[in-house]
Parts: sequence; structure tokens; C-alpha cells
Amino acid sequence: MAGDHGHLRRPRPRRGRLLPRDLGDELSRGRRGGGARPDRLLSTIVPETDVHQVQLSPDGRTFAVQPGETVLGAALRQGVRLNYGCLHGNCSSCKYLLLDGDVDFGIASPYSLPPGEREEGWALLCCATPLCDLEIQSSLVQDPRMLPDLVPEERSSEVAGVEHLGGDLWRLRLELDRPLEFYAGQYVQLGVPGTEDDWRAYSISSPPSRQPVAEFVAKRIEGGRFSGQIDRLEAGTPMRVRGPYGIGYLRAGDDPVLLVAGGSGIAPILSILEHAAESGDRREFRFFFGARIPEEVVLAAEIDAIGRRLPGLEFLPAVEHPGDSGWEGDTGRVTKAIQRHLHDASPYDVYLCGNPPMCDSASLLLEAKGVREGRIFFDRFFAAV
Repeated sequence: MAGDHGHLRRPRPRRGRLLPRDLGDELSRGRRGGGARPDRLLSTIVPETDVHQVQLSPDGRTFAVQPGETVLGAALRQGVRLNYGCLHGNCSSCKYLLLDGDVDFGIASPYSLPPGEREEGWALLCCATPLCDLEIQSSLVQDPRMLPDLVPEERSSEVAGVEHLGGDLWRLRLELDRPLEFYAGQYVQLGVPGTEDDWRAYSISSPPSRQPVAEFVAKRIEGGRFSGQIDRLEAGTPMRVRGPYGIGYLRAGDDPVLLVAGGSGIAPILSILEHAAESGDRREFRFFFGARIPEEVVLAAEIDAIGRRLPGLEFLPAVEHPGDSGWEGDTGRVTKAIQRHLHDASPYDVYLCGNPPMCDSASLLLEAKGVREGRIFFDRFFAAV
């Protein structure tokens, strides 16, 4: 990458803004159950005033990062395809090696990007802001055909309605000022009402065809800046929408489809199923859904209605704590239901949406059952408070 003098700078032995050694020691103690809180170990973003250039090696692509912008945000804005997932520094999907240059690590979780990896030059691009021009190893980029080619855009919207679905789950309906192109299964960021730059990621539960209306299924979390007020949002409340994001969108093809979700992870699966029904998709769709209690097996009637238009759909919900509700379906975690009902995963394209432990355990189980390499697509999510 060309620097200020038109040549490559000598790589630094330590790249990125590193944690002080005493904080690294505290992190080690914290992993054993004591010591520092994780939020004490996060770097603070330092305001930058210069535009910096990023070069991806060895393919030579370059793009500019504006002041205060993350590397990943700049890449997506300019249509540069890079791996990513949660956008919050937790899932490690956007971990890349810095070959040259310095970054501020931002809010990257010390568990997703521990001090040792920072010392080696790794960074989470969703959080990293450049302190100078950068060169990044891009050999980890997936096949571009497997990544979305849509450039994120921002839209204005208004709250059109809020509906309690059951348990802690709510449906939010927004009306956008104009349609936003996205693939079924992707997510967007919603601006927290009353703030200038506070965003929360939510998967779209409605199909692309339903625009300018966009629907979301969200878990209400008491005290959350956004989720804690979802039940009190009034019709007409203005909200900003930015996206789309995510690689867990429905691919075209002929192979049967296996869907696994838990809790509010049902949102992108609903979008996928609605889109498949509308497009006359003839594939087999098997949907394993996990809930804590029977009241959270929400939208079963809507899924049944989709099934009447999507003949290949089979819905297999499981409840972890049925109590004395009279629940007659599968009990235990969703992985237990998969173990019981699925013998061979090799024919399937797999789509997962849920928290990291659920996605990880389901992935391991499905790999043991023969799912083909590169055929698991997922977006891990974290509680959006």
C-alpha cells in the first residue's frame, strides 16, 4: 500500500493500539472468575480527522475510510465485500490480520479479540478505526458469490404499530419513506429514538415484497435503551433504518433447506419462509425452533399459514421448560430435537439464527451429522438492549 511517500512502510512488530500489559494480566485473572470487568478492557475510540486508505492484499483493492468510520463500515459503504457478522465486536467473523498500520480497537470484546491476538496484529474490522493508512490480509475473504452485494443505505421511517406476541417477544412494524433493497434473512440497524448515533441490530421478519413496511420480532429487555421501550413506542414515532447487513440470507438452489432458530431468532426465518412461499420455491424446508417456555412458541399460526403456500415446510418447535402447560411437542433444547428428528444433514443447506452458544452447538451437531463444508449460513445475534 502506498504511504505518504509512495512506498510501503516497514511493517511494525506490534500493530494496533494494544492493551497495557497490566490489563492483559487482569483479563487472564478475569477468565478464571475474578479480576477486571470486560468493559474495563475495551479500547476507547480516538477521534480522527484524516481520511485513511486501506489496501487489501494480495488482491490490491483499496478503499477510503472517513474520520470516525470503522474499516468494515467504510468497506460496506463502498461495496467492498468482507466477512462480518454481529457488527458489535463479539462474534469474530470480521477478524483480519493487519500487515501494516495502526488501528484503535474500539469496542472489540477482549474475549473475541484477546490481547495475544492484538499483539500478533489481528483486529475486528467492525470496531477498528484507522490511525493511519492500513494494509490488511484479505486471503480470508470467502467466495464473493456467497456474500451479499447490496450496499447499506439509510432510510427514514415511522412506527406503524407494536404488537405483543407472547412472553418477552414483540413485533415492531415500521413504514419506510421509500423501499430498502435487502435479501430475505438479512438484518438492519435501527436508530434508538431520541439519540443521534445509537443503533441496535434487528433482523427483518417480513419479506422484501412487503415494503415500504418492514416488520421485526424483538425481545423486550427491562432497562434496555431500545428494547426496554419497545412496548411503549407510539405510532408515528420517527426512526432511522440503516442496512441491509448479514450473510444469513436465503440462497437460490435445489437442495433442501434446514432452518434452526431460537427466541427472537425466528425473525429472519419468517422472512425466508415468506419469500420462499411467494416465489413458489419447491424445496423441502425443515424448521427447528427452540423456546424457553410454551408462550414463546410464537407465530405458529402464521407459520402454518405459510405452510399452506409452501408445501415442503415442516415446523418442529421444542420447549426447554414446558412446566405443567400440557405442551405435547418436543422438550429440551432445540439441538435435542435436531438429534431426535434428523439423521443425515448432508443433503441440506443450513441457516441458523440465535445466540452464539446455540449457533455453535447446532453447527457442531450438524457437522457431526454430515453437513457439507461451506453449507452453514448464520448470523449470531446478541441481546440488543
